[in-house]
Amino acid sequence: MNLTCVAPAYPYRGGIAAFGARLAAELAQEHSLQYINFIRLYPDLLFPGKTQYDTSNTPIEVECDRQLDSMNPISWYKIGRRISKSNSDAVIFHWWHPFFGPAYREICRSSGEKITKIAVCHNVLPHDKSSLWTRAVRYGLGGMNGNIVHSKSEISQLKQLSPKSPALDLYHPIYDIFPGQDTSRAEARRVLKLKQDARIILNFGLIRPYKGVDVLLNALKNLDEVDRLFCLIVGEIYSDRELIEKMVSEISPNRVRLIDGYIPNEQVALWFRAADIVVLPYRSATQSGVVPIAYRCNRPVIVTNVGGLPDAVLDGQSGYLIEPENPSQLADTIRRFFIEKDNPDLSHGINQMRDRLSWSRYAKQTVDFIRDIRERKNE
Repeated sequence: MNLTCVAPAYPYRGGIAAFGARLAAELAQEHSLQYINFIRLYPDLLFPGKTQYDTSNTPIEVECDRQLDSMNPISWYKIGRRISKSNSDAVIFHWWHPFFGPAYREICRSSGEKITKIAVCHNVLPHDKSSLWTRAVRYGLGGMNGNIVHSKSEISQLKQLSPKSPALDLYHPIYDIFPGQDTSRAEARRVLKLKQDARIILNFGLIRPYKGVDVLLNALKNLDEVDRLFCLIVGEIYSDRELIEKMVSEISPNRVRLIDGYIPNEQVALWFRAADIVVLPYRSATQSGVVPIAYRCNRPVIVTNVGGLPDAVLDGQSGYLIEPENPSQLADTIRRFFIEKDNPDLSHGINQMRDRLSWSRYAKQTVDFIRDIRERKNE
């Protein structure tokens, strides 16, 4: 099959760019593929971080054409016309924010009726929901012939916003793209200057209110009896900076360290391999790219029972499920892991999830979905 992918990629940073590049690499093993990247992603006023660009020494690259300007309708039209004149059977858009809805809709329109269009929806709606965004989602996804989501909760939301398009519920595959994912725990701790005998919990990723870092910090206050416990909070702060920094300052520096910054690719696996367990006390979620990184690094997780997170965890086997907004339950679960269960080996459950969340199966189901849509159109 001849495929076109429309998504950010290097030199842009972030989970969507990494996901798009990894999926493209998998699809390209059996299909012809062209990748259309952005020449301008977000306007600076809309980007809350320090930079949109990947400064890693080991970028996750994919062969692509940088043509799409999110703010220039002429570029949308030109890309659509280019696709219409190509031999593409289908276009795979990566959707994560309704800001890109107008661009995607125009590309769908100007590329013509014969080419199948699907969206891989990392988030159907952004976490900061509004009626404006809802209308933009309806408009942007209205040009698609089908949509892929990564959780059952997103399926129901999608049916409300784009009821006529078929939808496929898949999963977030294992991130196997970061160097050093088999580094020993001892070596990772040596490089990161962490104590070898510490009991380390890791919270990783961009720090935003819905991710519940404050819940984790409140839980730490109830864990004084867990000897040698140390919490790493690693990720760029996007909001609530004063609150997070104040809460961290109230806890002994021997118990918590805040690393405020975007982590380059070559360091990502080190933080996971240095940890004993990864903790994600999200208030809301679709899925999380952090869980697949943890599994690839053979680390169990504690996640909240929200969105699609429960789909990625075998409770008691690859990690633990807790309720959101519950620092007491989170503290109990951490305590049991380190003391009562004496750091249980959950490798078997993690390996089960690694097999289940494969890229090859994801790519096959994506192509099968496209073929099914095309067959129904031709009936």
